Amino acid sequence: MIFIPQRISTDKANIEFFFKECERQYFFESAIERNMALKENFNNKNNNSSKRKAGSIAKEIRHIKEKFNWVSQCPEYTCWKIQEKYSICKNSELNEIVKNISFVFGNIQDILIVKQRNLNNDGVAGDVFTYVNPEWNIGYGIKIKDIKGSTLKDKLINIADEKKLKTQIRRIQKQRNELYKLKLGVIGAGRDYEICSDEVVRDREADEAKQLDYIMKNSVVYENKKKVPLSKIASTEKQRFAEIFIQVTSLDLYAKQLDYKPLFITFTAPARFHPKPSNGVSSWDGSTPKESNDYLKGLWNAFRKDIHRHKIEMNGFWAVEPHKDQCFHKHALMYVNKKHFDGLIVLINKHFKHSENAVRIEEIDTKKSKATSYVMKYLTKSFNMDFELKGGVLNIDKLEISNHKKVRAVQALWSVRRYAMFGVKNTLSLWRELKRKPFLKGKNETIDKAFAFVEINNFIGFSMFVNGKLKIKRVFSEIQIMKNDLLGDVFGKSLVDKYILDLTSDEVLSIKANCKVVPAEWLDIEIT
Repeated sequence: MIFIPQRISTDKANIEFFFKECERQYFFESAIERNMALKENFNNKNNNSSKRKAGSIAKEIRHIKEKFNWVSQCPEYTCWKIQEKYSICKNSELNEIVKNISFVFGNIQDILIVKQRNLNNDGVAGDVFTYVNPEWNIGYGIKIKDIKGSTLKDKLINIADEKKLKTQIRRIQKQRNELYKLKLGVIGAGRDYEICSDEVVRDREADEAKQLDYIMKNSVVYENKKKVPLSKIASTEKQRFAEIFIQVTSLDLYAKQLDYKPLFITFTAPARFHPKPSNGVSSWDGSTPKESNDYLKGLWNAFRKDIHRHKIEMNGFWAVEPHKDQCFHKHALMYVNKKHFDGLIVLINKHFKHSENAVRIEEIDTKKSKATSYVMKYLTKSFNMDFELKGGVLNIDKLEISNHKKVRAVQALWSVRRYAMFGVKNTLSLWRELKRKPFLKGKNETIDKAFAFVEINNFIGFSMFVNGKLKIKRVFSEIQIMKNDLLGDVFGKSLVDKYILDLTSDEVLSIKANCKVVPAEWLDIEIT
């Protein structure tokens, strides 16, 4: 959005004149800032020659100030400066950035409020948010679309709330720093850094250390006064990987029972997403790693729709990882009904083969290697653990912190989902609840049958059984977190109850634990 003073008519010539005058006024401001720094430097030297030079500079500053006019005093000029001239760098002051963006957004809100009032006065039924363009610059080259939020209104709320905005800016600041290194060409195969800079890894390690510190210093107190260190119940990398391992191996067993054919595909983004490709000349257009992943997501979603349309029976698991120049690519282990194999290959090439080497398809010979070993090789890169082999398979008992940090750091930096299962309804939340709450056994017949699958780690059998039979439901209460002239009353959610609903009998089992997290020292609990 651009801001034009009311005293300027909206014809093109006058608007162009205003922005030229903005450039001129900014030139004068910059000249004064440089001269002020020089003047202070000479004043500090405390000799006659320096004093004369400082006096001469002071005279020059007064002369420049005489060239200021009404444009330099109007809020539209301030917005223009913040939008067009200010940029985020590593050492930018976060509070100053938030203050300036809030100033620009305040002016955007004022315009939208007037627009909404005019719509109401004209009797036009409409939502003012339809007039908001996600491409609008809110300052420092940041666009509304760069702010996280599942809807446009959520993004605006995250801008209006300064605490949330600060978190958003901190993330964008880290991304801009890394993008600057990509533009310098120091990240890529054979460059100063491969995959990502050391700074990104350090930032990720610091974030994880902060999380661990919180876990180790806090405990959970239940309503029956039972006290448990948070470290005993918090999800760990080892636990999350164990879940993935169970899902993948269970899916493989299920595919064998159906006599499905396994294949492994890798597909990449076009050359314009690669800052420093391993082969050929770079044709990078400045796209971010996040945009390369968004492109791949678009291909995948269109592919999945086509699979459904052609009624191809398949399932599998995918994993995403960055190339050495940080552009993302995708791997997928697929199990397909043998009679649909040829049709699947056609659709893979249709959606992913944008160039000769864009997609690689490998038919897996299960007599020579396990199908799961293909995807596990890439899934392990998303975890900060070492993986030892035991009898040719992953030994879950020998997992330790290790060197997969770069891949994980890049995925976290650009908020990229690491992996997912497809073709089978994902019931991981329900699976976790039964894993954590064995005391539910014996309270419901359908749940008892579901436990039979959990106890033998048959995730696919579990998913197929509970689909249409058991469901987790959550009940929330609304808590007002903000009142805003444009956004109105903004509410957050607070979990009131969580329960498992047996759809076959309409029986309800509450599974929400009434507890609170408190500092461990309050309870004299020794955490080891």
